[in-house]
Amino acid sequence: MSRREREGQLVVSSQLMVDAQPESEAPSADLPFEGIAPQERARLLGRYGRRVSAGTVVFHEGAPATEAFLLQQGRVRLVKRVGVSDRSLAVLKAGDLFGESALSQRAGRGAYGSTAAALTEAIMLVLDRETFRSLLGQYPAIAAHVIEQLVRRVGDAEDQIEIMMLRGVQSKVTTAILKLARAGGASAGNAPGNGAAAIVISPVELSTRVGLDVEAVKVAVQRLRDRNYLRITGERIEIPDLEALGQLQVLLGTKDELSGASGEGSGSGGSP
Repeated sequence: MSRREREGQLVVSSQLMVDAQPESEAPSADLPFEGIAPQERARLLGRYGRRVSAGTVVFHEGAPATEAFLLQQGRVRLVKRVGVSDRSLAVLKAGDLFGESALSQRAGRGAYGSTAAALTEAIMLVLDRETFRSLLGQYPAIAAHVIEQLVRRVGDAEDQIEIMMLRGVQSKVTTAILKLARAGGASAGNAPGNGAAAIVISPVELSTRVGLDVEAVKVAVQRLRDRNYLRITGERIEIPDLEALGQLQVLLGTKDELSGASGEGSGSGGSP
């Protein structure tokens, strides 16, 4: 094992201790295999599947991008080096595609833009460009799933830009939770009642969305919980009253603007 790989393993191992992610989760064979016969699913996994243990670095930032990965089970974290520190970009779940730079026309000259490391034991399909194109032609369900995911990522990126522009920690966290709830958290079997919603997200995933460290996110979420805006069970966040949380978001946004104006006037910035 090279020095770079050992360093990657050490970084990921320390992050695992901090993040406290679940050790395992049930396989999600229906993602994105809905409509594909079980025998064919097994064939695909047998031919293209790879199992990795928690802490394994799937690829390093800057390495030649030769393969893309379609996660079937477990969680994978994407990390980008910024200066002398690592910045978490996303925590991926079953059904997510990553390393997609390998699928572009410039795959032979391209490189991975981040480091991917398994937070838990994980199973993934490993696909080069030609294999991926072949699968899309043979299995429309996989093609539809990938297209839907890429469209969703564009929306997520726009939301993240909006959230990053907010000043206050509480405002960022509240806005992120509200957007997730409105975007689909209130799905069938996942909504406690009228005007309510529920989402499932870990502190690490939420911190990635808002661009803050995990501890700051935990404090902000606890404040919302203490004021009865949220009910939390494990990684499940229930919002009993979306309208009330929306009103809080408006108030926090107004506070951000006033604080910003005050900071500009006094020559110093601040956040609530």
